[in-house]
Amino acid sequence: MGLFSKKPPCPICGGKISWFLPSKIEGEYICDTCHNKIDMETDKESQLTMQSFREYLTFYDQNQLLKDQFVISERIDFGLWDTKIIFDYQNKLFCLSKNLDKTVFEGKQLKSFIIKEDSAPLFEGSAAGLRRYASTVPERAMALAPQISQFMMNRQMARAMDKLDDGKANWSAPRQYFDVPEPFQVFNVELHFDHPYWTVIKCDMDGPRFDNNLPDVNGYIRSYQRSIGEIEKLVTAFKTVAFPEAPDQSIGHGAAGAQAVHTTMAPPVDAIGEIKKYKTLMEEGIISQQEFDAKKKQLLGI
Repeated sequence: MGLFSKKPPCPICGGKISWFLPSKIEGEYICDTCHNKIDMETDKESQLTMQSFREYLTFYDQNQLLKDQFVISERIDFGLWDTKIIFDYQNKLFCLSKNLDKTVFEGKQLKSFIIKEDSAPLFEGSAAGLRRYASTVPERAMALAPQISQFMMNRQMARAMDKLDDGKANWSAPRQYFDVPEPFQVFNVELHFDHPYWTVIKCDMDGPRFDNNLPDVNGYIRSYQRSIGEIEKLVTAFKTVAFPEAPDQSIGHGAAGAQAVHTTMAPPVDAIGEIKKYKTLMEEGIISQQEFDAKKKQLLGI
């Protein structure tokens, strides 16, 4: 049968089969309407038989009843692509979609969740309790202040040196950018379920970033605190629908956070004064232009 040959109707609903890359289950084509109802883990979808798909559609219809009664109490944006998580506190439901076009979960189906800063735990929740770990991110950000100060001073010196010859900006010095890894990269969220079609759902949200042109520790920490505010809302929402009676406990750093290394910098030298001295030596013929350029780069850290 060719690509454009007429196909039999969908064996599930009798609908028309798409001519372009139609979906199959057990070698039988199904229509896009039926296929678009599938919302389950990839490995479970790959193992679907026609019988198990019909069973799933029964679940789908039952889940639609939860969608019909869903009343949005809270909306939370999460992740690079603006993942929306909506909560119904009255009926203890939630859905990872702003339009209720994905599976609605009952709070009791959430076994546990964990939120990490990279690999360091920040929150853990289950019926046994909610654990809040202290984060090392603010103090690790503050530890970068000397490096940022050195970077900003180097940039100012480079601009000053650019004007030494004629007092004008010649833009001969290479552009410098702050390139130091942030204290962490992403907030990682894992949701663990007792559910026929979902075991684990993972999503993440980028942590704050330094401006590589004008880095600022205080700005970074303010951005981090805004992100933590959203994370706190998410944690409170999951606790409300899934573990309302769970005790709340604040504990120390997670194992990964306790291993954070604090970076320190040596105090900067008076680089401009030193460069002027070497420029005089070059003009007097004591050192060469090449030697002066090498010393200038060393003092500017470029």
